[in-house]
Amino acid sequence: MKKILIVGGAGYVGTELTQILLKNFHVTIYDLFYFDWILKNKKKIKNNDRLIFKKKNILNVKKEDLKNIDTICDVAGIANDPSSDLNKNYSTKINYSARYKFAMLAKKAGVKRYIFNSSCSIYGFNKKKVYEKSKINPLSCYAKAVYNAEKKIYKLRSNNFRVNILRNATLYGFSNAMRLDLVINVFSYLLLNNKKITIDGDGKQSRPFLSVQDVSRMYEYIIKKNSVSFIVNALAFSTNIDSLSKKIVKLLNKPKNLIKFNPNNKDHRNYDVGSKNFRRYFKNFKFTKIEKDLRKLIKQIRIKGFKPNANTVRVKFYKKKLKALK
Repeated sequence: MKKILIVGGAGYVGTELTQILLKNFHVTIYDLFYFDWILKNKKKIKNNDRLIFKKKNILNVKKEDLKNIDTICDVAGIANDPSSDLNKNYSTKINYSARYKFAMLAKKAGVKRYIFNSSCSIYGFNKKKVYEKSKINPLSCYAKAVYNAEKKIYKLRSNNFRVNILRNATLYGFSNAMRLDLVINVFSYLLLNNKKITIDGDGKQSRPFLSVQDVSRMYEYIIKKNSVSFIVNALAFSTNIDSLSKKIVKLLNKPKNLIKFNPNNKDHRNYDVGSKNFRRYFKNFKFTKIEKDLRKLIKQIRIKGFKPNANTVRVKFYKKKLKALK
């Protein structure tokens, strides 16, 4: 049975990814466990006898930490633009330098595959629809660091060290390490509580989207299929924020007057994303319909009572965590 190490495995993606991979693999989570649901609830997880925790900062990784690991899933990092901007030097150190070092040591340790969690935000602003070979235009500290890491890590690929780059769309959906700072998640939360949602600019800015469950299944697909090295835009659909908000309002049966616009705070990011590589490497992969994902999300928000706070909004968490590092 293969041994998988998930860097950042206690986070929003990692928590769901771990539970999916435990069905067929041994899993080690390499994390500082700032978000500790999985640490506290190990006994509730199926196949938890295959799960190992390694509490360690990625800045301090050693070659011996990666011994006998078959595949590394790198979902680590300081997520999103606002959080990364709190301390750009430290964020770059984590999102670029540390992740690149991790991949280099993985190759030296004999790891066979490295799957890197990149982002469609590297496209920044593009008037035309973008694909894997389109112009890269990262605008933020976060996007620049992720792209630099992606570029350097992909150069490490060889016949003995496969590298897969998933340029993830904006994620959404339920995770036990919940995030309410992602657009679909926070829109759903606000509308569920009959609160207004405010859209920057005119809402015509485009974004790609992908559920956290689907991206987790994509990692599983890569590991099982033993595919070659590749770079792929990972998204289920692309739409503008205005259309998206109306769709969520309709699904939740809420009044349209809960949607407000802030024309004085224009969002300069705009990327309508497609993929020319996806079906080549994920031939029979089927995405979950957004309606199903939203029903599950809403149900869990109600059951678990999630609220926007330092546990669910990353910039609120990192304001405290990164303050001491300035």
